[in-house]
Amino acid sequence: MQRIEAEERQFSLLLALVDTRTGFTKQELFSRVAGYQGQSAGQALERMFERDKDALREHGIVIDVVQPPGDDSNHEARYRVLDGVLGDPAELQFDAEERELLDLALRIWHEGGLTEEAQRAALKLRADPEFRGGLPLERTPGRTDEPEASAASVLQPRQRPRESAFQALKRAADRGREVVFDYLKPGDRSPRTRTVQPWATVLFRGRWMLVGHDLGAEDARTFLMQRIVSPVHDRAAKQPFEAPADAAAAALEKLEEIWRGATVAVRAVPGSDADIRLRHRPGTAEEDGLLVIHHADRHLIADELAGFGADVAVVRPDELRDLVRERLERIRDAHAPASAPVHASGQQA
Repeated sequence: MQRIEAEERQFSLLLALVDTRTGFTKQELFSRVAGYQGQSAGQALERMFERDKDALREHGIVIDVVQPPGDDSNHEARYRVLDGVLGDPAELQFDAEERELLDLALRIWHEGGLTEEAQRAALKLRADPEFRGGLPLERTPGRTDEPEASAASVLQPRQRPRESAFQALKRAADRGREVVFDYLKPGDRSPRTRTVQPWATVLFRGRWMLVGHDLGAEDARTFLMQRIVSPVHDRAAKQPFEAPADAAAAALEKLEEIWRGATVAVRAVPGSDADIRLRHRPGTAEEDGLLVIHHADRHLIADELAGFGADVAVVRPDELRDLVRERLERIRDAHAPASAPVHASGQQA
């Protein structure tokens, strides 16, 4: 199970207690709060909950406990933070620079990359007139008379986890739940079902990947999300698992090592779109009129190079030249004109 620091867990507990008028029972909190989710029920979890409540109270947070009449078990007691205990929300103010940064962050992570808690927070921010529709120009630092001077309107990077599996995998990794999905490797005719204990989702050079323990292979694996060809189903782990603390960093380091050592040399038509794009890829070098390009997956780079058509010719290695040729031949065959119908006499019409 992914390790959640005590401070993060306590903050998640506070958010849950604030986000309810009627209160939550312990079981509802155990299933809702990051850090409790996926933990085995028992005294250890109960003690963790009590420690977290004490920690919040030490910070001046008043936790109200509503005990149903006639219930002495404490199982149905409901917990919440009383209205007004944390202060009037109007007291929370952002200066112009802070609003600018928040707005840019929301613009970057605008499509599926936020956790459920962050999405609720973003919704509340967007409901504020200060944020609705972007920052007002008069509140934008460094404003000039031209509208395009706003960083929020000019600098609008996008971090879009386009893979439909992203949210489900990230949520399962956060909650310590196993995932099951169909995965189609290049060269396979049909996908294979994988059962994985997810450790982390990582972004490597523009592509989202899942790092985890493949229960079928009984080993750590990195899965490219775009190769997941089925809905992702999560389930409670048969045996609680803990993600290595450095799982994401170790996976990225390994991918970088592969990327540095794997290259393909191509000849691109000068001035073509292929020439411009490939020349400006990170790490690209020019040797004897050839562009030497780094990559971490031969099938992905073959797909990319085939997309440039006749503007690129692969010089080496032979394996990649063959992969690109196969893709181009499939494209050619798919667009070949249908054979003319043959008459009974055997002659074409």
